[in-house]
Amino acid sequence: MKTVTPKLSFAVAALLATLAGPVLAESNINTTIQEGRINTNVTDQRGRVNDNATYQEGQDNANRTWQRGEENWNQTGQFGRFNYNETHQQGRLDRTSMKHRSSDN
Repeated sequence: MKTVTPKLSFAVAALLATLAGPVLAESNINTTIQEGRINTNVTDQRGRVNDNATYQEGQDNANRTWQRGEENWNQTGQFGRFNYNETHQQGRLDRTSMKHRSSDN
């Protein structure tokens, strides 16, 4: 018997992140979880403090993040055969943690 509870939790988190959308505010927090064959994520954050976390698990993953603020945090995890990540940060305190993994499996 196949359990679908973990998938539903990820789907709910992704849906909530999508509904929030890009917002101009004091603080922006975005968490995106994508599980599928092809995953594409675009995040645009404009605020004093911006925090972004993106996790993608699929065959082809693409992530693009723009952050404009005084403090910017970005963490991206991509686990697939083809991974593409692009991050632009403009501010006083920019912290990026990226992991790139590509294999021919």
